[in-house]
Amino acid sequence: MEDTMELNEVQESNTVFDDVFRTMLERIPEIMIPLINEIFSTDYPDDEPITQLKNEHFTKSGVTITDCVLGIREKHYHLECQSTPDRTIALRIIEHDMALALQSAKEVELSGGSEHDYEMFFPHSCVIYLRHNEHTKDCARVRIRFQDGTHHCYDIPIIKAQNYTKDELFEKNLLALLPYYFMRYERSLPELCRDEEASRVLLAELLDIRTRLEQAIGEEKGLIYTELISHIQKIDNHIFRKHKEMRKRMEAITMGGQVYKTLTVEILEQGIEQGERLHLLTLIQKKLAKGKSLEQIADELEETVEVIRPLYEQVVQEMN
Repeated sequence: MEDTMELNEVQESNTVFDDVFRTMLERIPEIMIPLINEIFSTDYPDDEPITQLKNEHFTKSGVTITDCVLGIREKHYHLECQSTPDRTIALRIIEHDMALALQSAKEVELSGGSEHDYEMFFPHSCVIYLRHNEHTKDCARVRIRFQDGTHHCYDIPIIKAQNYTKDELFEKNLLALLPYYFMRYERSLPELCRDEEASRVLLAELLDIRTRLEQAIGEEKGLIYTELISHIQKIDNHIFRKHKEMRKRMEAITMGGQVYKTLTVEILEQGIEQGERLHLLTLIQKKLAKGKSLEQIADELEETVEVIRPLYEQVVQEMN
């Protein structure tokens, strides 16, 4: 009975962590750009256009859903967020990546006039571990042996979220990892919550995160602030679920700052269809800030002026 309860708790935790990661990807995908820059040593600007790609694939084990597949310029990026180390993660990653590569396959001429030649492009993949231990490696690897006797090692970098200090998260703009920050204290929670001095240090750290987040984002990016604060609170509430008083004190700090209300947040709260509409609103807001006209925005977004106009006018009204 006790083992069943522990298993249920683990499954519930994984669901909370996965939900937050996928929700961030859906609503504020731009915060993934600094994370991609950190992992793959790229230098994309924060306003680099992003395409969210299909994350459902038919694999040997049936239909599987990947956490994050983004298109930036000519490259595809596949990020998997894991709450704990998984010995089979490399096999699952390469299974997903093969499905993605097959989608990108195009016919080319490789063998002098053959009609059966194709080229595939594998995505840039990585694993983000929210927890790790002393045995967790920095890279997962699959050695692929081909029929001609050659082989290739498929390397998948591993990022350990708890290795980043609070200062590093802000210095590198890795805001996508902020909601998971207090997971590093899970093992010592009973002691931290019993000791008043330790509790005050923890609360001061949360206040510092909220204050620095306000400063880092500013009112013009209110959606990002509101979303991140909401996710920080959701995960903290889960982590501190057995420590009611501490949870209340943390919640008071998290929600005590100014919560910016932007047009896009209001749309989400009203339950209006999200998806492309929310993405268009975000892009329009960015292009307006650069001084572009309605016609220019419609042209760059490859939409008609009639489609863009109502969204454009709503964003203009909100910005004013």
